Amino acid sequence: MVNQTDELEFESKTQRKHYAHSMVDLAHKLTEMKHSLLIELPINEQIINAIVESKKITSHIARKRHFQYLGKLLLKDNHEEIVDAIESKEKEKEAGLLRQPLINLWLEKTLEDMEIINELYPTHDNADIQTLRQLARSASKESANSKKNRRKLFEHLRMMDLQHALPMI
Repeated sequence: MVNQTDELEFESKTQRKHYAHSMVDLAHKLTEMKHSLLIELPINEQIINAIVESKKITSHIARKRHFQYLGKLLLKDNHEEIVDAIESKEKEKEAGLLRQPLINLWLEKTLEDMEIINELYPTHDNADIQTLRQLARSASKESANSKKNRRKLFEHLRMMDLQHALPMI
């Protein structure tokens, strides 16, 4: 007999199935992620090995069983932390996409007039600004069909924006 003060939480079979399906969905999401992003997540080695192994499986039924196994491993591990880490990565990506037009504007203005870089001295490190000047010079000299230095300049501007937001032009 159970006392009324004891709180027992009963889950229906349907709720347990939905929870199991959400773990399998998380497993699918993890296998679709780039390896560089997976390393940054709080995942143990056993799960990483299972994710790598899942990419080798080609049989439909075997993949289904393997994802159920991966879901079970996630359930035993810290799946809440993994979900939180994935959500924070997605928010960072969305924030980066929102900042991309500003970074592109800085790129174009920098290529037009390198004096605009002087506006960054109060907020950014001198070494970053010096590297930015060198990249801007290289990008302005390169030919129209080569975009390598322009891409490096964009990446450096994005890195500077992540450290401290670039001011509006």
